[in-house]
Amino acid sequence: MSSRRRRGRGRLVAAGVALAGCVAVGLITPVDTDAAWVDAEVAASATLSAVTVISPGSVRCVQSGLLVPAVVGWNAAPTGGNIASYRWTLVGASNRAGTLPATATSVSLSPSLVELGSSVFTLYAVGPGGWERAATNTATIGFLSVALGLTSSCAA
Repeated sequence: MSSRRRRGRGRLVAAGVALAGCVAVGLITPVDTDAAWVDAEVAASATLSAVTVISPGSVRCVQSGLLVPAVVGWNAAPTGGNIASYRWTLVGASNRAGTLPATATSVSLSPSLVELGSSVFTLYAVGPGGWERAATNTATIGFLSVALGLTSSCAA
């Protein structure tokens, strides 16, 4: 190996050792940023808080039967539950979804023109920023419909 290569490697090693030493002694520190949760301004802020969206609780079958829609209900949102609205999905033989205001306590589900089979109904409480919390249970909704909406069934 030539003496020129040895000197180049020696300089590179020396620079690496010097950089590591500066970091260890604290001469080079990370750049401060306001994006940290441990920032003193943020930690002392009275306006910063975590938001928890309360679950809508359990859903229950309110109505189903011959020539009537299936109605699924739940208890009213508690005060301070951070519920801005509700979102529901029906997945299975029927694939639908919708939104409801925070004051809602039920939803009426009618069959499509031709529909046969069952689907799972899931309710979500939607809070600030779009955060969601699902109900503690689901309901199974069944429809038998050929142009008339013949029958609906519900089991929670």
